[in-house]
Amino acid sequence: MNDTRCKAAPARERLILSFVIIVVSMSAFAAAGAGAGTATPSLPPNPPVARVNGHAIGEREVSTQLEALYPSNTVHGAIRPEKLKELRSRAVTELVVEELAYEQAVAEKMVVPMAEVKQEYLRLRTKYGATRFDVALKASGMSRQQYLLTLQRRMTLERHFQAKVFKPSRYSMVQVRSYYDKNKSRFQRPEQVHARLFLSAADPHPSPEDERKAKEKAEMVLREVRAGKDFGLLTEQYSDDRYRVKGGDLGWVHRGRLEPEFEQVAFKLQAGEVSDVFRTSYGFNLLKVEERQSATQMKFSEVKDKLKVELETKKMNELRANLMTNLRKGAQIEVLDPEVKLWQSASPAPEMTAVAAH
Repeated sequence: MNDTRCKAAPARERLILSFVIIVVSMSAFAAAGAGAGTATPSLPPNPPVARVNGHAIGEREVSTQLEALYPSNTVHGAIRPEKLKELRSRAVTELVVEELAYEQAVAEKMVVPMAEVKQEYLRLRTKYGATRFDVALKASGMSRQQYLLTLQRRMTLERHFQAKVFKPSRYSMVQVRSYYDKNKSRFQRPEQVHARLFLSAADPHPSPEDERKAKEKAEMVLREVRAGKDFGLLTEQYSDDRYRVKGGDLGWVHRGRLEPEFEQVAFKLQAGEVSDVFRTSYGFNLLKVEERQSATQMKFSEVKDKLKVELETKKMNELRANLMTNLRKGAQIEVLDPEVKLWQSASPAPEMTAVAAH
């Protein structure tokens, strides 16, 4: 789950993804570990990478998590060793989070009943085709019961995070409207101008001769404009700025978008006016304002969808960070791999890849 709100699949489709991740990845392990002609796949060793309240997180789980986050064509390709260490740390961190969350779900009696798990199992088996499903499951080295337990864990994590993070972060449109009404000043379209720029380039500290030539070119263009010639065409012909190909057209710009030395000039001009020549660190400039728009209040209908996502994302991140803090309180977390560093991501808390908002 990224910091920005994702438009994720429904829970059941997310669980299909879990099935693909688990079974296909485990199949890859089995293929790597099985000898030619071996009837029963053999899984590679699974040394513990970390322990959470005594529960071991093994190398196979870390590799599967890496495969889920970053497919093998990325992870096992030309990736720098330093980057791979970072990805492993993230994978282990997320597995630690999942284990802590699962333990909390068990303590709060949120475990999904096995009857529901079997229904989901049958749905997945039907969706993928019974034969294809059974072959993949056998190739993974997992028994049907092991898969059911794995699926139960994933469904429980889904239920847990939905209850703790996603559902409480939702805003009704009534709540969104209330926020808009109380914060209307946030939703003003600022004053803006449609401007064109001409530049006669000069270094900040040119020779007197270069300074004179650059200024004379700008003054010549200004005389031509005031004689009635088209600003855009003159800019295409004489300007040293990259916007010359568009006749100097900067488009619509509001306060804060231009550098101060340009902004001071642009917002003093009325529609149709051209500035006098003015000096900046770039050289000698002319500005023309084609149109002006005063600051206007944006309607609720214009901002409601984006505002809803913004409010829900902020709430979701707050709840997620609080949940991570609470999960870690009193937990005994032992990292056995010296190169793994937990909670090193820039986000407030690691991603919860077991679930999706819907």
